[in-house]
Amino acid sequence: MTDIYRPNNQEEISQFIYDCYESNRPIEIITLNSKPIGRSIQCSQTLDLSKNSGIIEYQPDELYIKVKAGTPLIDILEVLKSKNQMLGFEPVDLGYLYNGKPNYGSVGGVVSCNLSGPRRFKSGSLRDHLLGFTAVNGKGECIKSGGTVVKNVTGYDLSKLLAGSYGTLSVLTEVTLKVVPKPEFSETFVMYGLTLKEALEVFSKVMKTSLEISGACHYPKNNIDFLRLNDLDNSKTITALRIEGPKNSVQERIESLNKMFKEEKEKTILEIYQSDLFWKISANLECFNNSQKIVAKISLPSTETTGFISQFCEDEIMGINNKYFVEWAGGLIFLEIGNEDPSYLILEKMKKFCKEKSAHITIMKADNTFRTSGFFLSSSDENIKILASKVKLSFDPKSILNPGKIYAGI
Repeated sequence: MTDIYRPNNQEEISQFIYDCYESNRPIEIITLNSKPIGRSIQCSQTLDLSKNSGIIEYQPDELYIKVKAGTPLIDILEVLKSKNQMLGFEPVDLGYLYNGKPNYGSVGGVVSCNLSGPRRFKSGSLRDHLLGFTAVNGKGECIKSGGTVVKNVTGYDLSKLLAGSYGTLSVLTEVTLKVVPKPEFSETFVMYGLTLKEALEVFSKVMKTSLEISGACHYPKNNIDFLRLNDLDNSKTITALRIEGPKNSVQERIESLNKMFKEEKEKTILEIYQSDLFWKISANLECFNNSQKIVAKISLPSTETTGFISQFCEDEIMGINNKYFVEWAGGLIFLEIGNEDPSYLILEKMKKFCKEKSAHITIMKADNTFRTSGFFLSSSDENIKILASKVKLSFDPKSILNPGKIYAGI
């Protein structure tokens, strides 16, 4: 039976990890158990960080917030909302994907997974908003990096490294995040009935302008029933562009889109309330609500998006009709894989595609069988796994922190 330890502070976390290091006991790190993401691992010890919670310092005027890593993200969002501020990377609530109900989880978990929403292609990923952290490495040593301001420094930017390491390098105890003012106004320009190729052409055209689009996604016909907004027609494909900022500026830019695509007869404007709701639903992957299938995320050059979709999502000859949608102006695909083949041949073909096309695949959700025996991340560069092993060794020489979470044997 796995022992669960719930420390109250960094000192207790450090001592626990040191004891496990000395006795070679592997540790699984959890907080609110909101994201069963990554490979399934078996450890003799479980480190539960839920008691290491609370806001340490919030300076609205200085645009940063420092919190303990076990703090529920929803608590942070509520505090920021009271000051009309937000986290610029647009947090993702994966509770809908895993359990069919909201659960943002802890801020440490979100940072460890480097989860970013639809605004990422404009505002950067979460790691770009992580100003600093304190953590405990695999030997029980406390480390600290960064501060409370964005600036250029010499040396290694460890914040960028730990964000997205899935708890395999160090245990985060505190994080400092950049905050930004909430946009005054938001509207979403929607066009109906476009093919994927036409939608990608729209994205390419718009991204070359100065309209500062902060969201660009496309939903096909087989994945729009869940979108039930009063001003949205969910009987045809949906291509959406979000514009945010001062109200007059937003409305002027929306009018520019109207002129740019005046030939398109089927279009509508989602005003601020429905616009915000649409992008929240999209960010939270609610189209895959409580899915029992494999859900994957593919990051790829937008020039390869059509080829990927035609091969793995809409291949009539092979009888493939997997649910998907396209984000980040064509640079990201989320898809639900309906192939029940126990050998997961379609995933192996996706890995091959990604290797050849400079793409990257992440398994967002899978059953325990696949999480135990299958892969979690796949990149076009085979050297990344070798580099990850060397970095892991420097932070966690006995590989006791979430061993095998990202790659088997690491």
